[in-house]
Amino acid sequence: MKLKIKSKRVKNKYILGEISEDKKSGTLMIFLSGFSGSRELPLFKEASAFFFKQGFSTLRFNFCNDSDEPYSKYLPENEDVSFSLYGSELKNVIDSFGKKYATIILVGHSFGAIASMVFLNKYKKYAKKISLVLWDPSMLPWSTKIMKSIFVFDKGTGLYNVTESTEKINNTFYRELNTTNSVSLFKSLKKSAYIIAAEKGVGTQAKKYRAGSNNHASSFVLVKRATHMFGNKKSREVLFKK
Repeated sequence: MKLKIKSKRVKNKYILGEISEDKKSGTLMIFLSGFSGSRELPLFKEASAFFFKQGFSTLRFNFCNDSDEPYSKYLPENEDVSFSLYGSELKNVIDSFGKKYATIILVGHSFGAIASMVFLNKYKKYAKKISLVLWDPSMLPWSTKIMKSIFVFDKGTGLYNVTESTEKINNTFYRELNTTNSVSLFKSLKKSAYIIAAEKGVGTQAKKYRAGSNNHASSFVLVKRATHMFGNKKSREVLFKK
């Protein structure tokens, strides 16, 4: 079933998604893509189909504009994006469709993993019913040197242009990329997670999320020869089974 949820933060815009509900399931899996990702990417379409067959209800959504989305005019623009926006819109989605489920599993890929942490850090009352799975989670902060190589400030628009694409980001997101310590953020949740990294993506760096006494119960798996998007059939088979 297609979803269209009015944005709580961006005027006259919507969150678009798709939910497959198993009426017998008490668990909803929500897939969170990275900022340049989309619910229409093969990784998320295949994951939704796989886990629905295993008896889970599944939900995937776009919270900002993407070229793969046929109704992109309804979505917030990329320059509206920030972790704080993503977190509040995830709350919007959960409040709209997750209340009837006893358990919610957030499956965050790339920046979607950090967005799930931001959400749980801000909206702590949801923590007990939510489990966390991180797929090749991004690592922040990015150094000032890296930031300067990726972004150029445009005085005319007040936005940062991405050097290798036509995308733009706002000052809030720029600051978040430079100042968010994602490992410290994860530790502050005092919550275990199942971490599955791609050898050719974040790789063993993702073990840093497991380190520390707060998260000693977290599990870590490395998928050999997998890219960041788990871009072949074998990688996805291993990912989904793990």
